[in-house]
Amino acid sequence: MSNKEKEALIAKIESLGKELEEADKTNDILQLENDDLRTEVMKADQRTFLIIEEIGEKVNRLLEIESKVDKILEAINKK
Repeated sequence: MSNKEKEALIAKIESLGKELEEADKTNDILQLENDDLRTEVMKADQRTFLIIEEIGEKVNRLLEIESKVDKILEAINKK
């Protein structure tokens, strides 16, 4: 292998090393963004869960009120 070919290979290896460093930096940035997005999704899931829980409580309250109204209507109809 001639010196010229060796120098070309060394230059190519150095170039690839720089590309790898840039790729690593990009990967780190993307991982941080991914972590941020996961955190946002988890927060949204938690909010959604709380809203669903609140809706369930209100539905239960409505069912209780409906039951009381039914009892009152039954008592009125018996009179």
